[in-house]
Amino acid sequence: QQIKDPAIRGRLVKKLLVTMKDEEEPEILVKSITVLGELKETSAIPLMTEKLDHRSEDVCVAAIYALKKTNAVTAKEKLVQKFKSRDLGKNSNMTAALIQTLAEFKAAEVVPFAKESLESPKTNMAIKEELVIFLGKVQSQDSKGVLLNIFKDEGENVTLRAFAVNSLAKLGAKDAAPDIKDITNTIESYDLKKRKKYHTLHLYSIAALATLGDPVAIPKLINALRNNSAQVRLKAISLIKEFKDKRTIDILKYKMKNDQSTKVRSAARKALKDMGVEVGEDPDESKKDAAKKDDLKQNDAKKKNK
Repeated sequence: QQIKDPAIRGRLVKKLLVTMKDEEEPEILVKSITVLGELKETSAIPLMTEKLDHRSEDVCVAAIYALKKTNAVTAKEKLVQKFKSRDLGKNSNMTAALIQTLAEFKAAEVVPFAKESLESPKTNMAIKEELVIFLGKVQSQDSKGVLLNIFKDEGENVTLRAFAVNSLAKLGAKDAAPDIKDITNTIESYDLKKRKKYHTLHLYSIAALATLGDPVAIPKLINALRNNSAQVRLKAISLIKEFKDKRTIDILKYKMKNDQSTKVRSAARKALKDMGVEVGEDPDESKKDAAKKDDLKQNDAKKKNK
């Protein structure tokens, strides 16, 4: 929560800045940096940037995310240097944080390095996923070739291929639509057992086609909400909320009220909220609250009877 009283906020910020400057205990530093980031305190940017060199990786990660929250584009050069010095053969929270923050800052200067890293067999798969997402967010047209190659590679990791087609859609790569259609049709030709392996790739491909203007794609995405697997329905909801029209709103309202899975109902409700649709009170949460109150009453009654 934001502090409304400017005097209280000022005193808190002053204490946190002193803590950041003088404190060496990583746990305390992490908390101080995180709070300043949540407050979007721009006066802390120089100290946050300085903490990128701290001996504790947890402190470095906190500083990276705080710089992102304060929109500290002035720290971009240092962040780029840090990223390029990382061992991409290892998955780490710090490397992921750097990539996500550089994506937020639209660091197009990292694109050539990102492409090289994606083509290297030494790069960790989780880092490759982050890099593919990065290329979509930065929206560099130079990335289309490497993204399309990943998407079309049948020997490549299925999740990485899914992220690649999602990034192609963000680039508005309409010339990739025929390849996306071909792979979508191929997956649909598989028997049920084999098709399960490609559910995520299939959903992301359909969503990409919808983004690129294919009129058949949205009905296919809506149909995925009827899948027997709750996980498939959840993934379909996360993708379908990008397409705000009457069809998607109606099906999400239906799933919010009638899906057999509590998680799916909750995800549909959240998706509608994100789309700006009024959804009213969550009956599932009301039931949970009522159950908690009943438990408290029962515990109180037990204590009185003792």
